[in-house]
Amino acid sequence: HISPHLPTSPQIPPYVPDDSCLGGVFAGSALCLLVPVVSSSYEALLLAFSAFECLLGLYWPAIALVRAGELDDSQRASTMAVFRVLLNGLVIAVLLGAGYVPEHAVYATASAMLVVCLLGSHVLAMPSDAHGESRGGSGASSEEVPIIAVPERGGLFKKRSSTESPEQDDAE
Repeated sequence: HISPHLPTSPQIPPYVPDDSCLGGVFAGSALCLLVPVVSSSYEALLLAFSAFECLLGLYWPAIALVRAGELDDSQRASTMAVFRVLLNGLVIAVLLGAGYVPEHAVYATASAMLVVCLLGSHVLAMPSDAHGESRGGSGASSEEVPIIAVPERGGLFKKRSSTESPEQDDAE
């Protein structure tokens, strides 16, 4: 039982859109990685790296939602495999030159790359036409019926709208 004399808190939205979440993650991470460039205080560095780790924990679920929304299931694995190969090449190149670049330059470069990610996420989140359709993906609008994956014979999954019944599958 809530007392009527206690102040009520404002309503918290049920979710934060993944595009907004990624923008916040990129902006916050860029600021966190700028701290080692401008400060050598142990406390400031500890706080900045702890905040960076928290933001990294928000990144993975948000990017998974973006991938699920923008890439079809049939494309997702092969597309991500290509990006993993490119990422591994980048990691090898950075590790080969790691000892030759000053630390502050590494953090400044990483922060600049996060700003580029922030700008890119805003550009990709903009509607691609006057009707407000987003780029890529299935093009699902908010008026469409949600899709449910159900097993077919043979263990494969097919997409079926929530209005279809399992009995319709047996008739086919």
